[in-house]
Amino acid sequence: MIVVAAGSGVRFGEDKMMLQVAGLPLVAHTVAAVSGHADRCILVCRPDQMPALSELAPGVDLVPGGPTRTASEMAGLEAVGEAASLIGIHDGARPLVGPALVEQLFDTAARLGGAVPVVEPGLLVRRSDLVKIDNAVVAQTPQVFRGEDLLAAFAAAADVGFVGADTAEVVRRFGTLEIGTVLGDPGNIKVTEPEDIELVRKHLESSDISLR
Repeated sequence: MIVVAAGSGVRFGEDKMMLQVAGLPLVAHTVAAVSGHADRCILVCRPDQMPALSELAPGVDLVPGGPTRTASEMAGLEAVGEAASLIGIHDGARPLVGPALVEQLFDTAARLGGAVPVVEPGLLVRRSDLVKIDNAVVAQTPQVFRGEDLLAAFAAAADVGFVGADTAEVVRRFGTLEIGTVLGDPGNIKVTEPEDIELVRKHLESSDISLR
């Protein structure tokens, strides 16, 4: 499992990955939530974060990220070395992902080639003409794919300098894997705005989540 946490936090206003929540940086909780469900966990972060995270994530490999989400994902994939049979990529700002969802994603990817969790977004409209968008879903992470095909898709994307919104977009454009959807979890929220931190804090402070 690759956890991507190398963003600058510009939209949030500060480094949300290192915010202290229930006694640990936010991203440490994310690592704890997924690391027990994979043979190996790689945390892609900024170089300035490494000293603190090296002490908080024993057994997790730290890798410096790149200037874009796709570049950071590629850095994590390069750190894998020999292709794993299945590789998941998870957003460091989603610390509340549950074990059942992670296991279901790996099972689905093993069967189909790729798996992405999705949730219903509620009412969506196009900005251009305010027309309702039907049958839309919102993708979450982790997103899990067969390792060899995932590496090949990202190598092809790197050759042309493509930057995707998420892992699945790269695989769709540069791979041939079938991607299945799995019912996501509304509680698997992504910390994007300051108010999201309070929701996460409330949950984590009442749970037993800790680094493995």
